[in-house]
Amino acid sequence: MYSLITMSPQVEDRLVGVKVYGLHLQLSPIEHESKVDFAEEWELIHSTWRGKSKTEVAATPIMAAYQDFYQLIGLNPKKYPPSVQNLIQRFFIKEELDKLPRIHPIVDAVNVAALQHLIPLGVFDAECVSGEIHLTFTQGGEAFQGLGESEPEELPEGLLVLADREKILSRFCYRDGESQKVKDTTQDVWLLGCQVPGVEEKAVKDALTEALELLKRVYRCETTLIIAD
Repeated sequence: MYSLITMSPQVEDRLVGVKVYGLHLQLSPIEHESKVDFAEEWELIHSTWRGKSKTEVAATPIMAAYQDFYQLIGLNPKKYPPSVQNLIQRFFIKEELDKLPRIHPIVDAVNVAALQHLIPLGVFDAECVSGEIHLTFTQGGEAFQGLGESEPEELPEGLLVLADREKILSRFCYRDGESQKVKDTTQDVWLLGCQVPGVEEKAVKDALTEALELLKRVYRCETTLIIAD
């Protein structure tokens, strides 16, 4: 059911024990009498983390595993916490759940699953993809327009990126690209989950499965890529 995303030989050599699993999905909106907002799920996540300190969140073993991964790819996890840790620390340790990280129903469903399982998940519009997606390191000089940026920038050598045959799609686990952002018209998506040393494959696949089930509340979902385990 899940595809194993291709890695360059250099990525495989350097990031031993890291795997990225994906689902390529076609989504068709379901008509609802009322808006699906995952309110119950947000509240349950808040009840788990309410009153915790940032230090307590960061010390959770699964968070620590992704912090180690960040250090391995040259990111400072204290300055740039892994995505799930960052969401919890920003929104869910407060006594009152006064604000939620709502973006778009597709992104919200995936974020809820990531927070439930503590596994970083990503989703992006697959219409922008040309050819196979893969993980590689930059050679230096590649153009990349980060989400929200008005102009592309040239990337330095040695950054871990998700790319297709023509362009950089994201700085992997750090910053998505403008070209792949989920829009109101998005109906073709890639859903990704990252396994790192210290995190079991089952945990990642369970998180992806949960994301798919949450998406099914809002969309009819058809898997368009059949994958080898």
